[in-house]
Amino acid sequence: MLSQLVLTKVSVNHPVSYFLLAFSAMAGMAYINFLPGLVNALAGGIGFSDAEAGQIVALNGYGALLGSIMAIFLVRKLRWRPAMLTLLALLALIDISTVWIDSYSAMLAWRFVAGVCGGLSLGIAFSVLARLDNPDRAFGALLFTQFSVGSLVIYLLPALEKLLSVYAVFYVMAGIAVLGLVFALSLPALALNQVANGQPHALPTRGRVSSYYYALLLLLAVTLYQIAASAIWAYVGLMGLNAGMASDSVNSTIALTGLLGLAGAMLPVLSRRRFGRLSMLIAGIALSIIAALLLNFAQHSMLYIIALALLFFAWPAVLAYLLAVIAETDSSGRLATMAAVVSSVGMATGPLIASGLLGNNSFSVLLYVCALLFLLSYLLLFKPVRAQEKHAVALVSNQ
Repeated sequence: MLSQLVLTKVSVNHPVSYFLLAFSAMAGMAYINFLPGLVNALAGGIGFSDAEAGQIVALNGYGALLGSIMAIFLVRKLRWRPAMLTLLALLALIDISTVWIDSYSAMLAWRFVAGVCGGLSLGIAFSVLARLDNPDRAFGALLFTQFSVGSLVIYLLPALEKLLSVYAVFYVMAGIAVLGLVFALSLPALALNQVANGQPHALPTRGRVSSYYYALLLLLAVTLYQIAASAIWAYVGLMGLNAGMASDSVNSTIALTGLLGLAGAMLPVLSRRRFGRLSMLIAGIALSIIAALLLNFAQHSMLYIIALALLFFAWPAVLAYLLAVIAETDSSGRLATMAAVVSSVGMATGPLIASGLLGNNSFSVLLYVCALLFLLSYLLLFKPVRAQEKHAVALVSNQ
């Protein structure tokens, strides 16, 4: 079945096309999907400290930020498919060669280079996803793919480490990059929506300044939400260990609760705008805040499980809806590439901030800060999302 799929190019509008492109996009920064496993490996058998592990993944993320910024300027000049194929091949080679690096400074530099390749690939892929006919389905497929791969890898990682070595996580990352390359090859020629000037167009405003103001609010909302979510995500495994749970139990809990992320990611795919994006965003951010607060009491395994379930359900839904709003705000795809940039900022900054907020066997300060960042994200997104929904209703009424 898989061999037939990758050798036969599917139609442009087939849902499989969305998921193949989503996987190729995800492959650029695959480690984000199983970040606790990567942090645990770096801070465990590989031999770095907890803080050093956070700094390594943070610098990997800042490399991705640089790559995504480069994509903003290159996305209209590069042919997306050859560029992604080249970058994913380079990323696979870098991930494989990481297993021979044992110096902290060398690891920082090498993972920064990996981040640049992955971020550039991701930025290019975001511009393509944003210009497909159905952005809700496109970004829902992306988040669905991320959480399914993340849960599977976290569940299998302990066994893979016993079978291969403590560097198994890097073998997995290289394998995902290769698979993303194969899937990109199997995609048909995509018909992408275009606009002439690339200016924000889907928000009712009184001028260009207001349009950019709404776009800025949305990008800031994505940034703050990603900072908070990735800060928790980076240390959620250590939170479970700190609560007295066994390592295998923690990995199994993260993997199983992460499956709820599949349901959250499918909400935009199935419901699209039936319930209104703003309503879904409010609900998702409320669940995220509750999850952060519950993790303060994670000494009880049941509360730990409930908190993870809430966060993993809400995270992909919130991000997918926000990215769909951004995609409809600018159908040139450039704003979506900027969203990839700020998402990389958030994903890189979260672990770095978290490493600085760690107390002596306490995650309370970190979790309260994350809850506040979730709230600030909601305050930023409220006005532009509500304006877009009112604009959509007005367009329907005038037809």
